[in-house]
Amino acid sequence: MQLIENTESGSNLITTVDENSIYINKSEYKQTAIVSNNSIVTDLQLTDIADLNAQHIEYLLSSKPELIIIGSGVQHIFPDVSLLTPIAQLNIGFEVMNNKSAARTYNVLVAEERKVACLLIIE
Repeated sequence: MQLIENTESGSNLITTVDENSIYINKSEYKQTAIVSNNSIVTDLQLTDIADLNAQHIEYLLSSKPELIIIGSGVQHIFPDVSLLTPIAQLNIGFEVMNNKSAARTYNVLVAEERKVACLLIIE
């Protein structure tokens, strides 16, 4: 796992996402990433929603978000429900959608100054 902290005054924004990469603040990432208001976590060794595990959920929770968005890749695929139990137990809202929808939703929530974490899976 690699953690990249945003030291600029603004929050992280997802400028583009496609099937091969994610652009966050104009920097390109060619692997799955967790983006929150002020950090980016990469090197998650996750290329398929079926491989999502409890450690990935812990990474999502580590920024103490109000909301979590899981981008399942190009297609909308819901992960194993048991993995989402820790999120529900903490009364944190969550949504699962495809990456493009997840990126748009994340940016809207950040613009509203909400504390959010977003996982985007690159296959």
